[in-house]
Amino acid sequence: MATVVREIERKYNPAAGGTAALEAASPAGEVVLAYVRAQVAVISRCDSLVRRDEPDAVHQMRVATRRARSALQAFGAIIEREATRPLCAELKWLAAALGQARDGEVMQARLTVGLAAVPPALVIGPVEARITAHFRAELAQARQDALDALDGQRYRLLLDDLDALLADPPLTSLAEREAGKVLAKPVQRAARRLHRVLAEVPGAADRDAAIHEARKAAKRARYAAEAAVPALGGTTGDRAARAKELQQLLGDHHDSVVARTLLLRLAQQARAAGEDTFTYGLMHQSQACQAAQIEQALPRFADRAR
Repeated sequence: MATVVREIERKYNPAAGGTAALEAASPAGEVVLAYVRAQVAVISRCDSLVRRDEPDAVHQMRVATRRARSALQAFGAIIEREATRPLCAELKWLAAALGQARDGEVMQARLTVGLAAVPPALVIGPVEARITAHFRAELAQARQDALDALDGQRYRLLLDDLDALLADPPLTSLAEREAGKVLAKPVQRAARRLHRVLAEVPGAADRDAAIHEARKAAKRARYAAEAAVPALGGTTGDRAARAKELQQLLGDHHDSVVARTLLLRLAQQARAAGEDTFTYGLMHQSQACQAAQIEQALPRFADRAR
């Protein structure tokens, strides 16, 4: 699946090795549109792969959807923000429609690994069977919901709107200016927002929610930097890589929060069924420890992102 995505990016995105290389002197609108075009191509290619339930297809389609939306938001001074606002809302809807399936896959893997780390003597009761049954039902429903979305009129209209955007983009006067002179500002704006949100984490009343906001800011900073690499050069690629590293760390923290909530729910169901809940408590504590370790490491990763 990753190979398919790379092939698409090489074909549609000059920044990824296409024939018409983009550079600092290229029009800013061309650089941004090349990035958006690559994401739309991934969405289109993943459509059939999701329907065939190919591995990682839901994830890649969801990421492309988020990248396209982030680019339109970050570079609203180049592709008219007000004109694309309804399209961004529909891209957000599609990402959410795909989200339950992807989040279920991630959480199933996390709990499976977590249970495997528990010494066999401390696995008391049908824990594995209960976890397996939960995700069998949840993933089946999530997949059906995703397929229903892809079969619906709303999705077809979204694809038409994306095609229309690329065919006749609502470019501003900045779009004709050199990308090297125009794209740095929105990339820096996204980076500054990330640093500001990170600085609010230590004093936040709800640290989990603050870290989740920082994760979203890291994602936006990463995608903005990725889109601008052809114009701004390798240092911007380094910035995107550091934002990705931070995003993944914060994503692990968020997953631990979700996992603990789910483990409590599974424990309640087990208790109602007369089962021992000791192992769920061990797994819950393990997830809490992982989150604490991430919080301790966060200042170091935040410094790297700066």
